[in-house]
Amino acid sequence: MSSSDSDSLSSSSSSTSPQPSPSNRWASLADRLNPNRQAFDPKLKEAWKTMSKTQRKKIVAEDKQAIHQLKIRGTAKPLPFKADPDDHCESSPTSYAHIAPILNYVAKCIGKKPRKLEIYDPYYCAGGMVRHMNKLGFNKVYNKAEDFYQVIRDGNVPSHDVVVTNPPYSEDHFDRLLQFLSGNHKPALLLLPEHFSKNKSARHAQHNFCFLVPTERYHYWTPDGMRPDDEGDKKRKKQHRNLVLGSRNSPFPSHWFIAMEPIMTNKQLISLVRDGEIKLLEGCGLYERQEDITPTTFKSTVKGGGSVEEKDEFREKKRHRKHKQNATGKSTHSTGM
Repeated sequence: MSSSDSDSLSSSSSSTSPQPSPSNRWASLADRLNPNRQAFDPKLKEAWKTMSKTQRKKIVAEDKQAIHQLKIRGTAKPLPFKADPDDHCESSPTSYAHIAPILNYVAKCIGKKPRKLEIYDPYYCAGGMVRHMNKLGFNKVYNKAEDFYQVIRDGNVPSHDVVVTNPPYSEDHFDRLLQFLSGNHKPALLLLPEHFSKNKSARHAQHNFCFLVPTERYHYWTPDGMRPDDEGDKKRKKQHRNLVLGSRNSPFPSHWFIAMEPIMTNKQLISLVRDGEIKLLEGCGLYERQEDITPTTFKSTVKGGGSVEEKDEFREKKRHRKHKQNATGKSTHSTGM
């Protein structure tokens, strides 16, 4: 979804309703009328009682249209490049929130407001990255449905101050990305599996990066329709779904690989974090070397650092489990939760 698509979703649900949702994001009508959801809008709930049938019908129609757009955002147009279906995963909103303090400092270093910082993500999935970054206050984000390697060949790489991307993990994409970054001379923040090494690219050198590690494993989200359904795949059937984000999966621990030059050295970034000038969120740790990372038992739950959508999804799952427990009289709580 492009930034313009995101804007249309926000405006469509509020054109006839009294107020936008309290969190200033698009939310379904059902969520806005439900006191148990974070997007609950008490003013809309009160106004709903006195609305005419015509007003209600119009709002419901707009809501259905917005939901439809969300469901087809990954498949409405064919991608202009070949992609492995297993690469169709968008990063967690939480993961972007974790690097926001660093991006804010990059903006400060180059004399820009965060909203003016030019962020480039060369790998397009369904445009969710733009929406998530916009919510964090970064408005100049370039992530479009185009072939990154053709863009390089044509000499049309867009103007940018920093690269932020979760690249495809298949084939030689990591190696080609590192080749691009070696001559780009801009800071880069890459969300990668923790096991990435020279096995994926001979160009990879750990000393070029420092590592931002969350306290909990990041989720990844696949928009509806971007992976072919396999009727025999019971695991995929059990994946948790979220209207805004898609289907959730978390196949392996991942963290941010960060290269700050030429703005500063990675050691300088670590010092700024250690001295409190850059304050990381939710207990995240910044490490100079991967081998220094404190072993962590990642949990699958979303706590304080999760996005609104992820928290809602987690609450819904918790309520479903409690309902099932009450119905059967047995606990359904697993050791993995």
